[in-house]
Amino acid sequence: MSDPRRLAAMLAAFLITGCAAIAPAPEVEQGAKAPDTVTMPALPSGPPPLSEAQVIAAVDMENSLFFDSGVTEIDAAGKAKLRAHAERLKDDPKLRVKLIGYTDEQGSRSYNLAIAEKRVLAAYEVLRSYGVRAGQLQRHNMGGEKGRKSCRSVECRKLMRRVELVYLD
Repeated sequence: MSDPRRLAAMLAAFLITGCAAIAPAPEVEQGAKAPDTVTMPALPSGPPPLSEAQVIAAVDMENSLFFDSGVTEIDAAGKAKLRAHAERLKDDPKLRVKLIGYTDEQGSRSYNLAIAEKRVLAAYEVLRSYGVRAGQLQRHNMGGEKGRKSCRSVECRKLMRRVELVYLD
């Protein structure tokens, strides 16, 4: 059995020798900047969040149908708007439109996706009943996925509960 002092001395010698094998830091001229060590790239910050006024201003009022909270049926004003869109689509069979469903962020992610899909389907069915060909319509639901966390007012949240008709080229 070895002496604990001798074992400690051997360990210290090993550590000192091991550290000496590491290359010393390069000399830096006086006044020169020392080389950076590991530099991590900056994380993309993305665009700054929109203000509530910007969110409201970005809503296409002409091409949107609006819904009360929890409602998926299209009201009379929405049907009148869809009738005008249907006439435009029937007049130009090459036109295509994407129906995009949005919600406010009051419910869970799964609830918002489901209700957005139901609203899009309702708009799709009304357009089809007005004679629009299925090939001219695309459906897409966003739910609350657009990051509308800027909406704090009742007015703003109401504008987020919509189906927007976006004409495609």
